[in-house]
Amino acid sequence: MLVVTVILSIVSLAIFTTFNNGIKIWQRVSVLLPEEDLDIFFDRFSSDVKNSLRFDGLKLTGTEYMLELITLVNTPRFQNMTPGKVIYSYNQHSKIISREELDFSHIYTEEKGISTRSINNIKSFRFQYYFRDKERKQYFWQDDWMKEELPLAVRLELEFDDGNQIRKFTKTVSIPIAKSL
Repeated sequence: MLVVTVILSIVSLAIFTTFNNGIKIWQRVSVLLPEEDLDIFFDRFSSDVKNSLRFDGLKLTGTEYMLELITLVNTPRFQNMTPGKVIYSYNQHSKIISREELDFSHIYTEEKGISTRSINNIKSFRFQYYFRDKERKQYFWQDDWMKEELPLAVRLELEFDDGNQIRKFTKTVSIPIAKSL
């Protein structure tokens, strides 16, 4: 009886240890990291900028804290990608980046578009626009873009507070259809 009790307690201890380690591993894997949201945001931003296009009556405009561009958007009515407008904006007071997607029906009826989940804990944020000055024959970065043509590239700089430290990220995306003369 004593031998059976010892064997049973050893087997029970092994089962408990295995089960406990499995729960710890599951908890570590299922923790959401704030960097994952930033990675998804940067991928979406890159895709939007690379798919920028020219469209009569609509153009890319931007400031330090807002970028409005014509790109491919998901249109629920057609269940497909169609040209539309995407607006990235940064709210300095709430420290949030937001993305709004408008298809043509939203643009022409002036309805609010589809807003996606925002990124929180942004300490600083800025867009810059790369272009070639034809008169000086040099390339420059500037903080605002109100010209008819597309810039050669868009750069996004931000500082993100992950709870432990403030981390700086920079993403530069070229616009393939922009002209460099």
